[in-house]
Amino acid sequence: MSAKRDTPRRSDRASQISDELGRLFNEQTEFFRKGTREAHTPTELAEYEKRRERIRGLFAELSEITKAA
Repeated sequence: MSAKRDTPRRSDRASQISDELGRLFNEQTEFFRKGTREAHTPTELAEYEKRRERIRGLFAELSEITKAA
């Protein structure tokens, strides 16, 4: 596939990543607004950690997209 044809797909994925990161950051912010980590249930803490790992993964994916562009 040519670079021209591949670019829109990368751009679309980058937009999807950006949208998901925005949503995840909002959820992480709400987590901290509710209090310290000690004030949360084990389930809430697990969800926080899951989002944190997802954010890391998305940044890694976005980095790969920008390197390939």
